[in-house]
Amino acid sequence: MARRQRKNALEPLEGKIIMRVVVCDRCGERFAIQHSLFTQDAGLAVQQAVWLADKFVWDHIQEIHHRHSIELPPATALK
Repeated sequence: MARRQRKNALEPLEGKIIMRVVVCDRCGERFAIQHSLFTQDAGLAVQQAVWLADKFVWDHIQEIHHRHSIELPPATALK
């Protein structure tokens, strides 16, 4: 899950840890990629960050606002 971060506050959901923060190059919105405390995967977070940056570009091409939270693809979908 990636959640929009407001006013530079990095507060993960309960039971989650922030693995990476991705900033949209077009509008500057910041999203924190969060994983469960028990299933953290740094490599997966890197792949999800690349996927999320591509999604931001697509959102702007389609003139769609970024959602407040974005479901990230699992590792099997990114391979």
